[in-house]
Amino acid sequence: MPLYRSVAELDFTLADLPVLPAPRRILLADPAHYKTEQALNPHMLDARGALKPVDPARAREQWSALRARFEELGFEVDVVPAGRGLPDLVFCANQVLPIPAAAAADGVARIVPSRMRWPSRRGEVPLVTAHLARAGYEITELEAEGPIEGMGDGLWHPGRRLLWAGVGQRSRAAAWSEVAQRFDLPVILLELVSDDFYHLDTCLALLAEDACLWHPPALAPAARELVEALVPRRIEVDAGEARTRLACNACGPDGRHVLLPAGAPITAKRLRAEGFEVIEVDTEEFLKAGGSVFCMKLQH
Repeated sequence: MPLYRSVAELDFTLADLPVLPAPRRILLADPAHYKTEQALNPHMLDARGALKPVDPARAREQWSALRARFEELGFEVDVVPAGRGLPDLVFCANQVLPIPAAAAADGVARIVPSRMRWPSRRGEVPLVTAHLARAGYEITELEAEGPIEGMGDGLWHPGRRLLWAGVGQRSRAAAWSEVAQRFDLPVILLELVSDDFYHLDTCLALLAEDACLWHPPALAPAARELVEALVPRRIEVDAGEARTRLACNACGPDGRHVLLPAGAPITAKRLRAEGFEVIEVDTEEFLKAGGSVFCMKLQH
């Protein structure tokens, strides 16, 4: 299938697409070696331009609380062991793109290993890939050149066989084009235009088949039009909460609940007004590295 880059190219509605069951498994990565070593995005630096130091004990507490929230919602949680020299492994949405069995023409669940932009993160990919291969996933390597960062930039639409794909700092169109063709998938391409919102999951959270959280200024005009065309309930995140709390880096795992980074009261109020049950999660230590709830898990 081709990529869809503009509203004019759309030749389907969501109702036309096959149903895709919601995944019930959550992958987390142990934060034992998590720390800030190198500024990979603007969120990692304080006002003086220095790296924000991490409190390991608080990080462990916050990670454990996030794990507990997923388990309380009935999800099966699996954990990738920590890897020495891999301080960002905890952001395990990035290392692979899962292709669910229900989305594959042959019914085989696969993972596409990422090609990370930053050399310091490339060692994370074989660790996560091997872990999921042991769980039964087949591995499909891409041939196209250029980076692609898993579910940091690749978001499955809730309930439908459709993939949203961010392009900008971390992923390129060539990789998403190969994903679309190899798996015969409709892929919506969204251009990211702000350094602060370096992954698609920092400015767009798909919460239900008809609803999303988003921060429109982070997207190019054609990308905003695509979201507006396909998602009728768009909950705009307060600009300050989008930037300082990464409020768009929320997770709507089941179409009903939203795990929201704590400290975003305006966004929480807007979500509740739309009927969502908000679970605020303290991710302060992980915000220091530019990540929060969505970055910290792989739903597959």
